[in-house]
Amino acid sequence: MADANNSEAVLVTEEDLQKMQQRLVELNAQVPALSQELNRTRADGDFSENAPLHAAREEMSKLQSAIRDLEAQIHNAVIQGNRTDGKTGLGSKIRIKDANGKEREIVLVSHVEANPPTHISIESPMGEALFDLAPGDVARFQAPRGEISLEILDVTN
Repeated sequence: MADANNSEAVLVTEEDLQKMQQRLVELNAQVPALSQELNRTRADGDFSENAPLHAAREEMSKLQSAIRDLEAQIHNAVIQGNRTDGKTGLGSKIRIKDANGKEREIVLVSHVEANPPTHISIESPMGEALFDLAPGDVARFQAPRGEISLEILDVTN
C-alpha cells in the first residue's frame, strides 16, 4: 500500500480494498483458460485469417491490462478511516441542499463503490468539492450545465 502523500495514492476503505483484492483473484483465475484458448486457436494454423486467434489475443490483452490496472490501484491504496473532526471524508453520509433548496443525502465513496446519484466518488468533481468540509460550508464545482453550489447541512462519519 502507498503513502497518502503519494500523487498516485488511491483513497479506499478497508471494504473497498478487499473488493479490489477479490476482483484481482477473479481476473487472475481467468488467465489459464484464456491461455488454453490461445494455444488451441494457434493450433488451427493460418494466422493471417484466424479470427478466433485474433479475438483471443485481444481478450488476453484486455485481461492483462485490467490486471495491471487493478494491481497498481491496490499497490497505491491508502486506507481511509472514519473522520472524527466532523468534516466530510471517505464514507461520510452528507445531507446537502442545492441552490433551489432541494435537500438530499449522499455518501462519499471511492471509485470502487461509486453509484450516482447516492454514492458519489471522491474523485469526481462533486466528490472533490464536498471532501474535507464541515456543516455550513458550501461546495462549488463545475458541471456541464455550469457552476453548482451545494450547502452541507449535516455530516455523519
